This record gives sequence, C-alpha cells and structure tokens, in this order.
Amino acid sequence: MTLSLLSPLAHAAEQAQSAFYLTLYSVPGVPRTDDPYTWSTAGGRQLIKGLTNEEGRAFVKPAEGEENYVLETVSMRWNMAVPAKCWQGEPAALQKCAQLMQSASRYDIEQDAAKLLLKKTQAQLQVKAEAYAVAARANQDELAWLGRLPAAWSMDDYGMRLLGLVDRIQGQISKDIKAGGADVRQFVCRAPASYGSLPQQAAVDAWSATARQSQLERGGPAWDALVAAAAKGNWMARTELYYALAGRNVSELSYLEQYRIVQLMEWLHKQQIGALYSLLNIGYAAVDYGAGKGGQDQVYAYAAMRGSYADQYSVGTRLQTDADPALAQAGDKMVACAKAARPDLR
Repeated sequence: MTLSLLSPLAHAAEQAQSAFYLTLYSVPGVPRTDDPYTWSTAGGRQLIKGLTNEEGRAFVKPAEGEENYVLETVSMRWNMAVPAKCWQGEPAALQKCAQLMQSASRYDIEQDAAKLLLKKTQAQLQVKAEAYAVAARANQDELAWLGRLPAAWSMDDYGMRLLGLVDRIQGQISKDIKAGGADVRQFVCRAPASYGSLPQQAAVDAWSATARQSQLERGGPAWDALVAAAAKGNWMARTELYYALAGRNVSELSYLEQYRIVQLMEWLHKQQIGALYSLLNIGYAAVDYGAGKGGQDQVYAYAAMRGSYADQYSVGTRLQTDADPALAQAGDKMVACAKAARPDLR
C-alpha cells in the first residue's frame, strides 16, 4: 500500500469534518476504498475514525499543541510529523510539509508485540525460577510439611506432573464408571470423620464461615489456623487449601505454589477424597445418574458418592425435583447429609 498527500477536493460533508486528507492506494493508481482508518495523536488520542471514500481519501485534522500523528488502517500504520505550520493556509500545503517518519504493516507490528511479550514473559519466568530456587533451599514456607521441594521447578514441570496425575484420575473414573455410572439411588450418608482424620476441625469451620473475599486473600488468623489443621492431617483442611490455591490462574502462581498444589492433589487422590474429582471434572458430561434417569453430569455424582459434600448439596438439590421418586428421595438424603457435614452450604 502506498500513501499520497493530495490537495483537497472533498465533498461538502467530508469538508465539514476536515479539509485535509491523505489518499490511500492498494497499488499505485488504485485507491483503497471503504478502508477503515483512524487518525490519532502519537500519544493515542483519537481525532478521526472513518472509512476511506471512493477516491481512497482518509480525512485528517490537527490537534492543538501536537506535531506527531498516527494514521492506521487494518493492515498498515504510518507515523507522521506534522508541524503546526503545515495546517496553516491552503490544505494542499500539507503534502509538502508533512513528513512520513515510519511505516509498518500490521503483521510487523503484531510480530514486534509478540516478541516483546515473549521477552517480558521469559524475564518473569526467570524471576519466578530464581525465587523458587531460594525457597527450595530453605524449605520453610507455610506448607513445608507437605515435603521437600525439588531443587528446580518450571512451568513445563508443572504441566507434565499435572497431566500425569489427571491421566491417573481419568483412568480411575473410566474404570469405575460403567454403563449408567454412579447410581445415586444407592447413596449412603457418611460423616466427615469416616473419610479421614479431622484434627483441629474448628479451624475448618471458621474458615468456611469466612467471607469469600477474605478467603481469596489467603491470610490472617483464619488462614493460619486452616494451614495448621492441614499440617496435622485434617483432610477437609487440605481440601480447602487446594480450593484456595487451585482457584487462581496458573500464571498468577509462584513456582512454589504450583508444586504445593501438585502435592495437595496427589495426597487427595491417594486418600480418594471425592472433592478432587469434581474440581478437575475431566469430561464425563451429560451421562445419566443411573438407569437412564437424570441427564446430569456424572462426574459430580461420582464426587458426591465419594464424600464431596459440596457436590452432594448441588447434585441433591437438582435431584429433589426429579420425576423419579427414588431419585428425588436420594436428592433429599444428599442435601440433608451435606448440610449436616457443612452447615455453610446453601
């Protein structure tokens, strides 16, 4: 595409916006018509936005105190120096006065931006790696009771370890879920203590009653008490720790947090804690609860049948209105069981 500065011969409506214009060509002699464009200051303040007319004209205008401008289309960007004197007198003077300082295709701009982002990302990852190395040597973070940290860790390590764990869980679910899957009509309520040890359970109850925003901040007395309960082996506390860490975007996590998440997941899987399955929810959607009834997500039922009280509450609530009396009754049992174990559920 070429750029030409021509004297004004615009229609009256166009002249009402500006008498000055630049003519854009697809190839020499062939105007670029109906091409979206913006005319802005170099600082990013947009002055005009429109489409080139049938003669390829993009109308431009000055901004007080500005001499550097940008004309941008879908495919190109031009940086121009236009001193104040260029806007004085006849518009045709713009052709002789304005200077094209730099031009670039949209592709080049995007490639440069991608390179800059990559460089920035690599620098951030290096900072994370260095911080992790220091933490690994000390092994004194608040979750150090989960075990020693490897000397080095990366995002790739996290991805591979996580995928390996998910594959194992997926294999377990594939093996356990047979035609029709978990029949919730066979649901039997079990108290939290039947799934594992619950030392310092008051800390878990206090954490569950904490406001959601406070939980996201992961700090304060309630958080410290939850961590202490988890360190003692409280399975519900460790589940809550996993919720808190895994609920964040992986890019926001330090390498230390990534490794601790994997450790928590592996422990929950080893203990067969039901909440882990619904959190991963690895793709068994729209499978019936049992005997062709329900049409709900089988993974949530799978988790509910294995002691996930949050899933018992959500699955049970839906089942309570099922036309099948047996499923509705199972729903009542699930909701009652969940509320007894987790009064905070609602």
